Amino acid sequence: MEVSSSALSGAMRIGVQVISSHKVPVLEIYHQVRNRFGPEFEYETPKGVSGEETLKQKTRFQEIFVEFTLVNIGGSRAENIKLTLSGDLRRNRPRECFGELFNVVIPQMAPGQSRFLFRFDDHDLREYPEEGGLPISIKNESFTISIEYDSGKGVLNWLLSLPSKLRGKRRFKDEYTFFPQLVTGDLPSAEYAP
Repeated sequence: MEVSSSALSGAMRIGVQVISSHKVPVLEIYHQVRNRFGPEFEYETPKGVSGEETLKQKTRFQEIFVEFTLVNIGGSRAENIKLTLSGDLRRNRPRECFGELFNVVIPQMAPGQSRFLFRFDDHDLREYPEEGGLPISIKNESFTISIEYDSGKGVLNWLLSLPSKLRGKRRFKDEYTFFPQLVTGDLPSAEYAP
């Protein structure tokens, strides 16, 4: 199995953050534009008017999408993680739902662990006319993901999280906002499936 260079650089960046920076859990959401070509396949098309002769051609299908990943770049375990989604930006029908990870409690994420959240295909970022056809423009909406979580077990962590628990909240909270203009422009280098 081959691993793309972008995945390796992302893993190295996460590893460096975990080792060098934080003693507490720090959850971040990363988005990455992917330009992936599937495996090459061969097909035959008729050549000439009679169709007796065929021409062999090879092609690859291209996928352009933005993937969203939740990562613990901190130096300790995050627990009781809750993700909440707000905003108007949604994928096009019939895939408006973002999956099962929102408004549920994720028990834990170890340091350096990542979890795929969802993806937006290229066409999901564009506005289309009601009757169908070519895209009109890029969508103007945005969404925000709120991340709430606690640190791992321990006497010191329990004492530090006590004020938050008395208010019925988690110790850490962060927000991530995305809008389609963040990913417009040139495509990244192509990734080829074997």
